[in-house]
Parts: sequence; C-alpha cells; structure tokens
Amino acid sequence: MEDNKKQVVIITEEKQSKSKSKKIFGYVLFILFGIGTWLNLNGIWIELPLLIPELSEGWGLSPQLGMASNIANVGPLIIALIRHLIGGESSAYEVPSICVIFLVGITVPIILSFTWFKQVFFLGTTRSLYLLVLGFFLALVNCTSSVTYLPFVNRFNKKWLNIYFAGESLSSLIPAILGLLQGVGQEAKCIPSPTNHSIMIEQHFPARFSVQVYLICLSIIMCISFVAFLLLWRTQPQEKNQKKSQAEQIIAGENAQDSLLTVNNNDVIVKSPNDNNEEKFSMETIIYLLIILWTSILLIGCIPSINSYSLNPYGASTFHYVLILCQCCYPLVSLISTLRPQLFQVSKIGIILSTISGTLAFSYIFITAWRSPCSPFVDEAMGKYIVAVMWVLVYLIFYYERIALGNYFNETSGHRGLFWYGLLTQAGAFTGAVIIFTLNSLGKFNERALCEKYSCS
Repeated sequence: MEDNKKQVVIITEEKQSKSKSKKIFGYVLFILFGIGTWLNLNGIWIELPLLIPELSEGWGLSPQLGMASNIANVGPLIIALIRHLIGGESSAYEVPSICVIFLVGITVPIILSFTWFKQVFFLGTTRSLYLLVLGFFLALVNCTSSVTYLPFVNRFNKKWLNIYFAGESLSSLIPAILGLLQGVGQEAKCIPSPTNHSIMIEQHFPARFSVQVYLICLSIIMCISFVAFLLLWRTQPQEKNQKKSQAEQIIAGENAQDSLLTVNNNDVIVKSPNDNNEEKFSMETIIYLLIILWTSILLIGCIPSINSYSLNPYGASTFHYVLILCQCCYPLVSLISTLRPQLFQVSKIGIILSTISGTLAFSYIFITAWRSPCSPFVDEAMGKYIVAVMWVLVYLIFYYERIALGNYFNETSGHRGLFWYGLLTQAGAFTGAVIIFTLNSLGKFNERALCEKYSCS
C-alpha cells in the first residue's frame, strides 16, 4: 500500500512539474510574440539623433517620418477589407497575415541597415527616400499587427491576454535599452573647414555601435518573436468554438459601417441595424472621447514630429536620452496599472486636471520647437533639464489618461466605447501629424546649427 501511495505521489509531482513547465513556456512565448508589435518603428524613432546629422532633410526628418508613419494606418483598413471579403466570422486570414507581417518586419530592417544613408534626387531636391519608404513599410506592418495579433491571441485561454500586453509594452522598452547601450557618441564639436579655415563645421563622433548594427539587432529580435509565434500556433492548446471576445470585435470593428449616429438632447445614441438595443453616450462619455482625440493629436501626432526641433537645440545627448526615457514611460505606466489598478479609477476632476497639466507641458515643448534656434534657456545649464522633465511629464500624464479611460470605456460603454476610442486615437494621430507637417513645410520650424552664433537674448 505504501509503495502504491509513493507511486501516486511521484506521478502527481511529475504532472505538476510538467504543468508548471508548460505554463512558464507559455509565458515566454506570449511575451516574445508581443514584443514583435511595435519594435521596429520604436527603434527608428530611437535612432533619429544619429540619423539626422547624416541626412539631407536634417531636422525636417521627424515630421516627414511622422507623416509616413500615420499614412501607414491604411494597413488596418486592408485587413478589415480582407476580413469582410472572406466572411466576418472567419479567422483564416490571421496566420497568413501575421506571417507576412513578420517576414516584412524581419527583412526590411536588414535592407534598411544597408540603405538608410542613401539619397535620391526627387522633386527638385535630395531626399532620403530609402529611409522614408522603408520606414513607411515598417509602420505599415506595425499598425497592421494591432488588428491581427489580438484576434490570434483570442484563440487561447483569456489568461494569456495580459501576458501578451506585457510583451507589447516591451516593444518600446527593448529599443530604448538598445539605444542606451549604443549611446550617441561624444558631443559634436566645431572644427575649421578643410576648404575655408574661417568657417567652422561640426564634427560628429560615432556611437558605440553603428545604426547598421542596431537595425540588424532589431531584425534578430523580430526573428525570435516569429519563432515564438510559430511555436504558439503549433504547440499551445487553443480554445475551439469559443464565442468571439469583446477585444476581437473591437479590433475588427464589426458592424461599424452599419452604425448610425443620432443626437438626442444631451445624449448621443449609436444604433445598429442588427441590434435592437440602444447604447447611450452620456455627455461625460463624450467629453472623455474628446479628451482621447485631443491627447492623440498631441501625444501620437504632434510630439514625435517636433522632437528634433524641440530637443536638438539642447544637444545631441539630450535628444537621444530624452527619447529613450519617453519610450520607457508606457511600460512603467502599464506596470503601475497592473500593480495598483485603484490608481486608475476615472475621476472627472482628475481627468480634466491631468489633461490641462499635460497640455501645459506640451505647450512648453511646442514653444521650444517653435522658437528654435532660440529655444527657452537654450544657453543655460538648466534648459536641458526643464525640457527633459516636460517631455517625460507629457508621456506619463497622457499614457495614464489613455489607460484609465480605456478601462472606463470598457466598463461603461463596452464594444462601442472602445471602438470610438480606437477610431478617435487614429484620427487624432493623423490630424496632429498633418498639422506639424504643414507647419514645417511652411518653414515655421528652424534648425539650430552648433557652430553658429545666435543672439537669443
């Protein structure tokens, strides 16, 4: 009897050990899969301080790249069209689409590593077409991943969703860590021109490793993420005949084309021909949706497009390390929301105050870009610290708002609230990018040359 009991105990322990190993394996796979979402595009933004001195666009590269990135939002529309053509209930498009996304995300950084510095004479001037076009394709696959990865994750147990989101947050943290390891080299210094000793020119020093090595590292990480996806697809148990989750419906935007918007006194009522129920948007919800639109204009549309004009006057190191700090803000806020969800309960006064605070911080950032080359405190030691604090505050405040309001819409408005949340996010991002691109085209932003004297008093 005792021998039988011992055998039962041993078998039970072996099963528990195998179950634990499978769970750990699942954690690793879902995290690695999530890392492949926005890795490449975040990596390009991190490299801007090293790209700008080498390219003809100079500081104007940021608004051009921002515009190309937002045009790439056509990707989700293509996936929505494919889904509609093959039937809304089918998930047959997911795996092939994800494979294409990974193949592009792996090959484009390698191509870009050998071509990012090449210039093409186009429309009367020299342009970095290789970088802009390939950057567009990286943004295209990253945007498209939003509408393919989540439905794929929905095939599995719901417990894996938060693990996937943890991996997604690392898609901004990992390029930032790579950027820290790379460094930006020594601060540029002024030396006499070889052809005219009376003219001073900038001399830039290389980073610890080149842009080419950085981009190849991104490609290798994407390869690892792709392998994780293949293992998930082939080895992890999937829940069949599962009712379509709310997250998948949101991403797919089901019945969005059939929705009718009407106004009734202080409420907006969204009706669907396939749904006899009415879901009311209260004035409070409308205000929160407008806040999402506003924060998207500033955070996703404007901020990336003016980073060079706002930060470069304070030095290449300030530019480089502030961008890295900002990339760390989303993972930090996501971690806090997981550990202390009570801090993200929506309060009308709190949301309004945080919006005002974030807008004021953005205003200072915009002023530093608008007044370049004579940005505020540009010749004083405290100047770079003030602008760095403002940048980090904007990211922390607006990411806090976006997470808090995302939870609010999920709880109060469900599918429709989150659908409008996503729609206004993309609309705001595109609007902000167009505004900055237009202002830059009109010559409203100016560079600050290191070796020139300015009367900024």
